[in-house]
Amino acid sequence: MAKRKIKSSYSPRKAAIKEPYDRVLIVCEGKETEINYFNGLIRHLKLSTVNIKVQDIKQTTPDSLLKEAKKLYQEAKKSGNPYDKVYCVFDKDRHTKYQETKNQIDQIKQPKGVYCYAFSEPCFEFWLLLHYYKTTKPFTCFDKLRKDKEFKKYFPEYGKSEDIFPILQDKLAVACNNAKGNPHTNINKLVEYLQNIKKR
Repeated sequence: MAKRKIKSSYSPRKAAIKEPYDRVLIVCEGKETEINYFNGLIRHLKLSTVNIKVQDIKQTTPDSLLKEAKKLYQEAKKSGNPYDKVYCVFDKDRHTKYQETKNQIDQIKQPKGVYCYAFSEPCFEFWLLLHYYKTTKPFTCFDKLRKDKEFKKYFPEYGKSEDIFPILQDKLAVACNNAKGNPHTNINKLVEYLQNIKKR
């Protein structure tokens, strides 16, 4: 007697597919904070992870980040699946080649308009603060920023390894507005680009 087949309730997750909008590589200097933030943003915006890739490339300076980003771009191009945009996300911190790297990215002509930078001064946490509070106050380092009364007010138990995006996702418009014309960050441009990418 033939055995009766039992239907499995197992259903594999749908594989992500490439969508008809820009393919973007976001490379981050930070090991966890930036990675968690942008991965959270991509999930929040329901963007395809095939189109938008966030990567920690194990580089800790702006110049080494750019060098590795160029390598990844060329690899993707050779594979026939090039990136339309490559964003280098880095902090000023105490990096000696911070401004030099920004200048290099501004001067890249081939491929034109592909490489961009998303900077924070002195650190990514300045951008996080803008989700709650508008300021152009200059900070020399992360230690100075985290001791600021406003930062301590909004992030009393802040830790660099935590996934903070879920508590900030409803404040994106506030952060972007507070960053307009702000000399210490342009992260809003990357966020707004991702928000509008499906409309392009």
